[in-house]
Amino acid sequence: MANNSTTRNSKSKNLRSPTPQRRTKVTPRKKIAGRPKGSGSRRPALSKKMASERENKENKRAGRSLKTLKKHALSLLKHSEVEKLARECGFYQRTPRAIKAFDFALCCAMAAMIEGKRGFASVWRLLAAAVGVKVARSAVTQRFGEGSAQLMEELFTRAVRKLPKMQCPEMLDKLKRFQEVLANDGSVITLSPLMKKLFPSTRTNSVAAAGKIHATADLIGRRIVDVELTGERHSELDVVRTRPIRPGILYMGDLGYTNYEYFAAIKMAGSDLLWRLKDNANPKIVFVRHGIHAPVHVAECEYGINDPGVKYTKCHDTFDLDARFETSFGPVVLRVIGRYNPETQKYHRYVTTLSAEEFNPDELASLYALRWVIELLFKLLKSSCHLDHVDTSDPAALRTHLYASLLGATILSSLCYAAASVHGLHPTEISVIVAGIAAPILVMPLMFLWCRRKLSAEEMASAILRVLAIGCRDQNPNRTKAKWSNLGF
Repeated sequence: MANNSTTRNSKSKNLRSPTPQRRTKVTPRKKIAGRPKGSGSRRPALSKKMASERENKENKRAGRSLKTLKKHALSLLKHSEVEKLARECGFYQRTPRAIKAFDFALCCAMAAMIEGKRGFASVWRLLAAAVGVKVARSAVTQRFGEGSAQLMEELFTRAVRKLPKMQCPEMLDKLKRFQEVLANDGSVITLSPLMKKLFPSTRTNSVAAAGKIHATADLIGRRIVDVELTGERHSELDVVRTRPIRPGILYMGDLGYTNYEYFAAIKMAGSDLLWRLKDNANPKIVFVRHGIHAPVHVAECEYGINDPGVKYTKCHDTFDLDARFETSFGPVVLRVIGRYNPETQKYHRYVTTLSAEEFNPDELASLYALRWVIELLFKLLKSSCHLDHVDTSDPAALRTHLYASLLGATILSSLCYAAASVHGLHPTEISVIVAGIAAPILVMPLMFLWCRRKLSAEEMASAILRVLAIGCRDQNPNRTKAKWSNLGF
């Protein structure tokens, strides 16, 4: 019994919980400025360091921005170059020279971006505001002539050559062998009724005079490289066929430029073409790659692509074949591809000289979409550079305004390229259309940089009020006074 009690007592001792250890008293940390001690002791130094790094980064970007802007945009017009061209073109006719050629050319290009109605007043206002030239409005009007037209044309041609050559990220390797990818298009502009003898309107009775701009655009570089102004009744195809065909160029065209002789001329010149083909075109099939039932029979019988005996397969969304086109130079064989559009339930057809080994039908359709660039460039010219309506009765002044708008669009393209270069973007990621919308708020600071004017706050205020006092004055004070004379005006 004693042993059992001893065992029981020993077990009970083992089952007892151990005595709890004495906890040390934790004293709270002292608070400094509402925070525990040590939690934010390094934060002011860290934030100061980060602010310094951000400031250094912004300063480096600002320096790089100015250097890039000088390289790509401000170098398009150089003072010495413009003055030399002005003497060669006959811009200066007498002395003293109150209006310098450089200031005139720059204001003409910038005025195209800021005022909807093209005329002399916008150039006059910019000369007074940005350059500080205080002259009468008639003095600016007298500068518009044959000399100014030749000067602006030469400046536009040289500015286009100075633009950096951009590359297309899509199908980049396949487009490297082409020197340029060009497209042509035309657009109608409204002119002053006083020019109806030179440029009669043919489309509507509401407009007395109208002209047509024929432009050639580099689709990869997103720029207009050539332009010609004719009457509205001139055919776009006739104007294009007068231009030389250069080898190593890929030409694109829409339905309005379809001409089999022109296709043959491009192929014989050693160039390539990619064209939309009309729905009623019916060249003879000589070889089928895919997309047509009984390809051997169709080629042997030389069916046309629209003949009832030609049946397109439903297992393919595209077809690919070679067809013979009859021209005055003789028959020419070109590749014809089609891509099915489920919305219209028809094939979009294209004719090309590009081989099937290089481009499949889907790639050709995507490549043809680049032609939309010239439509965007015309929208930029007519919406943001205000070339839709030119109100002047002088043909030389008309040409001056035309090339001023083209030069303005070229400057906008260079600004987009400079912005993309500084911020690490591809130039195609910046829209020239949106840049044209933002152009009015870019003109004045850009002109101050171009003219190397460092303005203080007082000088900036003076420039703002000078624009209102000189450039925005009432042009018909007598009529205004007669209208409101009863009210004490």
